Amino acid sequence: MIRRLTGVAAGLGVLLAASLARAQARGPLGQRGEFIVSADRLFPLFSYTHVSQDNVFPMAGISKQVAVYNQTAISLLWGSSAPGDAIAPLQTSFFTVPRVGFDYVLFPNVTVGGDIVVFFTLGGNNSTDTTPVAGGTVTASNDNPSSFVFGVAPRAGYVLALSDLFSLWLRGGLSYYVATSKTTNAGTTVTSSTNQGALDLDPQLVITPIPHLGITAGLTADIPLAGGHSQETDLNTGLSRTNSASSSVFFFGATAGLLGYF
Repeated sequence: MIRRLTGVAAGLGVLLAASLARAQARGPLGQRGEFIVSADRLFPLFSYTHVSQDNVFPMAGISKQVAVYNQTAISLLWGSSAPGDAIAPLQTSFFTVPRVGFDYVLFPNVTVGGDIVVFFTLGGNNSTDTTPVAGGTVTASNDNPSSFVFGVAPRAGYVLALSDLFSLWLRGGLSYYVATSKTTNAGTTVTSSTNQGALDLDPQLVITPIPHLGITAGLTADIPLAGGHSQETDLNTGLSRTNSASSSVFFFGATAGLLGYF
């Protein structure tokens, strides 16, 4: 009986060792037929954003008025810009919103895929309480702006295996983003929107401390190709007015994320 148990244990040990050997033998990231699922730009360690927008309402006698916004930031666990920027309340977070990526290794080390970006607010309100000296409190309240961001970023890449632990994933492609922000006050609804197309360069160092799971870190540059912004005003009288102008958003930063491949 003991011999049988010993034999079974030895057999299980051999099977386990063989399974581990096969898992290790699969090699680093970039084998043909692999699927890669990634959470990109979770941590924008460093970021620089440059926004340039033509004024949709230039003053009388002025043919063109351009507003420029520059912002540099360092963060560890913050994925997007805070709303309330001087020019573009939400558009400056185009390239820092965390996104999910899906890639497939079409040929050895050659990947095709892309990122999907979705961000939206669920609603809220703000209020101001005013208390005159004579007494009594007056409360004025408004709904917060509703915001929505959507983007797609198709890309291609090449995985350069440096070792079983380190790989360099060279990837780049194109991206297109749309952001809208809507505010209603006293029956008047103002909808601001921005669209941006960009060339993306996104090389990443991949560290795989355990098989099939990795940490990514690298430099990212999003170079604007074409873009515009508009403001639509719907008055409570039923009239509507839309003004539009060109805009561009440039982003450069050092970002980090996570991935899994199978």
